Amino acid sequence: MPAKLFLNRLCQLADLEELDVDLVQSIPWSSVSVKRGRDILQVGDRPGYVYVIESGWAARYSVRRNGSRRITGFMLPGDFCGIHAVTGEAMEHAIVALTDCEVARVQANVIEQAVAVSPAIGKALWRAKLTDEAILRMWLLNSQDAETALAHLICELHTRADAIGAVRDGRFLVPVIQEQLGDALGLTAVHVNRMMKKLRLAGLVEFEGHEVIIPDIAALESACGFSPSYLHLPLVTGHPALAA
Repeated sequence: MPAKLFLNRLCQLADLEELDVDLVQSIPWSSVSVKRGRDILQVGDRPGYVYVIESGWAARYSVRRNGSRRITGFMLPGDFCGIHAVTGEAMEHAIVALTDCEVARVQANVIEQAVAVSPAIGKALWRAKLTDEAILRMWLLNSQDAETALAHLICELHTRADAIGAVRDGRFLVPVIQEQLGDALGLTAVHVNRMMKKLRLAGLVEFEGHEVIIPDIAALESACGFSPSYLHLPLVTGHPALAA
């Protein structure tokens, strides 16, 4: 499973040849369980592994001087982190499990060797980093309008969930609480709740527990000016090996 998830993400970001696919599938993964609310990586860590989220959701975050938390990216199954391990640099942000997570890991030197052999894998890892930065820039650009920011984030998560097959009939799970959405948007949980009500009254989004229902994704995208191009999804629709 980790190899398939990692391969799926790489194939979304770069054109992989058969030799690249074989190389990815030969990577020796191990898995660890991380409970909800526990850090996968902490600030200052110099990880010896690169990690891939197998199941559950995680988030990148930093802590402000006043002790409050700011989430700077959500991580879904297939997303990877700990690329700092390849550079030898210390983590300048932390990664927390927002739900119970299964996390696969591989020693950093294995990824280094793969990149040395396969430029396509290196390109995919680089594009993943650029995508993370683009997501954060988009959050900042939308930050002055809370309703737009929330609607845009929902569109973004819908697009990413759809890319991993987690959307069914306009429905998908967002297993985070309003406080965590607020940590991402720079809003209080109360303000997030108000914006959710506005979107619901406008007929754009419904919320049933952690399930988000979008009756008309085109209407929601139009309302908040969403375009998925900054997510680089998908560059390709898949690779034959992914169906195996």
